[in-house]
Amino acid sequence: MTTLDAMFCFARLEALGLIDDEERAKGAAHPQRHEVEALADPVQQIIWLVSHHVVSHMGLLAIAARPLNALEDSHQRERNAVLLEVLPQLESLSASLNDQLFSALLADGLITQDVYEGTKAGPTTIALDSEADALTHLVDCGAISQAGFDALAVRIEAEQGLDGGDRRMDIVGEVRTRLIVRAMVKQAIVDAAQPANRWKLPVSLLVVVGALFLGYQGYSWANTVPGCDDPSIRRSVNEMISSVVRAAAPGGVAGLPTVVQIREVGYASVRKQRGCSAKLEWMHESIPYTYVIAPVPGKKGSFSIGGAQPALLKARFGNISQDGDFGNKAEPIGRGPIEAAIRTAFDSGRLKLGPAFTPDAAMAAALDGADPDRIREIAEIEPLGACRALQGGATYACRVVVERNDPLLSMLGEPSEIVEGEFTFERSRGGGTWQVSEDFGGAFAQALAASRAKKEGGEKSAAEES
Repeated sequence: MTTLDAMFCFARLEALGLIDDEERAKGAAHPQRHEVEALADPVQQIIWLVSHHVVSHMGLLAIAARPLNALEDSHQRERNAVLLEVLPQLESLSASLNDQLFSALLADGLITQDVYEGTKAGPTTIALDSEADALTHLVDCGAISQAGFDALAVRIEAEQGLDGGDRRMDIVGEVRTRLIVRAMVKQAIVDAAQPANRWKLPVSLLVVVGALFLGYQGYSWANTVPGCDDPSIRRSVNEMISSVVRAAAPGGVAGLPTVVQIREVGYASVRKQRGCSAKLEWMHESIPYTYVIAPVPGKKGSFSIGGAQPALLKARFGNISQDGDFGNKAEPIGRGPIEAAIRTAFDSGRLKLGPAFTPDAAMAAALDGADPDRIREIAEIEPLGACRALQGGATYACRVVVERNDPLLSMLGEPSEIVEGEFTFERSRGGGTWQVSEDFGGAFAQALAASRAKKEGGEKSAAEES
């Protein structure tokens, strides 16, 4: 099959909404793409792509589970007809496809012969999409205990310098993240099962989605910043959410979450960052969700998708300046000095609002590769416009939005909290840097109390309405 033929084949599947542009490019570049030549039927083409781990079975299930009004287009009838044939065939093939992955895990020394033999006794009806997915499944279903996996992770980390060690470590790292996310999903579902707590599901789900975005990153696009509604981003998000929900409670939830109403809040061209707003629909709930598309440091052409607090994202990306940068510049102090002054106040121990925020090993592993500031007590800082002079240019009052990780709230699975207030900044004794004023601790505590009271009032109203 010629490259042109392969491109036409994949373009047709993309037009039907069965694959996205990233999967199209991956399929067209596959060294065995010539095998599609004898597969004129889209059903067999999709099965080939799943078998060669170009397209995921879970992704197709996510497409099939999405509401019809989210899929309405001229190809809807044909796409649904293809899925009606594809999905039963993939279920029948899943055992043999998964055996290939389990065999690879055995060859890599990531599972024992006994574990491998045990996979034949209880096959899954979902075709797993990678070695990491297969190893996650084995831990999740109890074939490998958590203690056994922890011991494996220690051994693989010690073997990083050996042949293939880095690749094995990448697999184990991805599995660790997936397990953490699935545990969070399970807890969200357990909470939602309680009538008195059902209204808390949106909050729990936001925590889960945030972890998903932080844990799964590094999608590649060729030299351009993908749009908020880029098919690859939309599909990746829907697929990730659907995957963990199905794995955490197979058959135990009604439908699957779907990201809809995606729009761009703002684009900072000089930073190549795009702020996006969307809705997450699930279980008759419509949950606001925001995220940022940004370059992955050190990886040219690769961008991450990171969850963000709606209030902070709106403040940051809702005011882009003419120079293509964030418009809230905190003049005359500057964004950088404002952030440095606040972080110094917290990092130095000068301001104590409770126990120190120290991520446990599981949380740190889940956030591995993310912005290190995300796992500090102060995750994000955003000034709100220019500062107000108080004493002849030596002291200024600046309105700031702060995203804070609270240790106790984190233990309860709550998301980070937003604190908005006006704080005073002054020149340091040497005059070279800016620092927070002596009353910063009291001012921040008051702003924190006001923010929590506002949040509690909103939650009380939501509970009464439910």
